[in-house]
Amino acid sequence: MPNITEQDLKKLCRLARIEVPESERETVSKQVGGIISWVEKLNEVNTENVEPLTNVHEMLLRLNKDEVSDGGIADDVLRNAKQAKYGYFAVPKVIE
Repeated sequence: MPNITEQDLKKLCRLARIEVPESERETVSKQVGGIISWVEKLNEVNTENVEPLTNVHEMLLRLNKDEVSDGGIADDVLRNAKQAKYGYFAVPKVIE
């Protein structure tokens, strides 16, 4: 099992945006090391004659025609605007 240093754990926590209390850092380090060991075992598997798999079901996705549409709800959308003019959102002038 790989040894996860305190510095490695701090970086991992920063990247994952999580906070691990001081009292749980040793346990979390062991758990992360176990996960890395398991992933390293996957590298040992011979996948040379295995076809790539995108889905376990042999089925094709239904394709819809690409049709341009305004959705037919412009009036409903414009009801949310503070100001609307000529069927468009009206915003304050930015450049004078």
